[in-house]
Amino acid sequence: MNEAVAVYYDTTIDLYERLWGEHVHHGYWDPGESPSADGADRHAAADRLVRELVDFAGVPRDARVLDVGCGIGGPAIALARDYGATVEGVTLSEAQASRAAERAAEHGVGERTSFRTVDFLVSAYPDASFDAVWAMESVMHIPDRPAFFAEAFRVLKPGGVLAIASWCVRDGELTPAQEELHQQVLRHQVMPPLQSIEDHERMAADAGFAEVRGVDWTAAVANSWDPRFAQVEFDGGRQFIRDLARDRGVEVLGFFYAGPVMLEAFATGAMTYGAIRAIRP
Repeated sequence: MNEAVAVYYDTTIDLYERLWGEHVHHGYWDPGESPSADGADRHAAADRLVRELVDFAGVPRDARVLDVGCGIGGPAIALARDYGATVEGVTLSEAQASRAAERAAEHGVGERTSFRTVDFLVSAYPDASFDAVWAMESVMHIPDRPAFFAEAFRVLKPGGVLAIASWCVRDGELTPAQEELHQQVLRHQVMPPLQSIEDHERMAADAGFAEVRGVDWTAAVANSWDPRFAQVEFDGGRQFIRDLARDRGVEVLGFFYAGPVMLEAFATGAMTYGAIRAIRP
């Protein structure tokens, strides 16, 4: 188990929910759309990202879904509520699993969802047991990504779909300035080096998947990190941040540093945001 990731999300779970709401992931906006111009607000845009991935990947209705890196259950709840799915969520964070179960019960889908604290790569699910494997902004935390694709292939039924949305880097060698931004993102967000959308497509194909396709959603999601655009307000103040660092450790400060770095990394082209879909033959 990647203990650093577990500690990071156990430590910051309330901060993410306070700022980002029920979805601990990006929002999706059309070009020119913004919350201040009668466009989707932060929460509606995050809901839309789930719908976009469902549509892009072709996740079937009433599917049995394995949600890898389920966070506090936002996508799992949406899949169960809106698409009739039965969802098993796995996360490295015990605090996330507990909160996800609470929230699923609050939304009336507790009987269609379950959440476990387990490493997906050693989860020991039976072969060919899921209609879909869903990974929204979790693959970037996995150091051995080929192993992720191999395990996803194993647990999917023939004809099953793999649906991924992930932080990526642009294909090809980064400039020194871009690489420095990349490294800052890794430090603040507890990640191994990111890979390109094209790398993810290749890994899926190497694992045996067919009908592999990737798409770049950077322009649609990048503004999630702009608090003025996304209308995210945080009234904690400097004293609150100092108290957090004292109580939880200085690592928690990465939560606050990440936003400006992510915005710059997207703006310079160092980082991209991609969706990948693939089918187990």
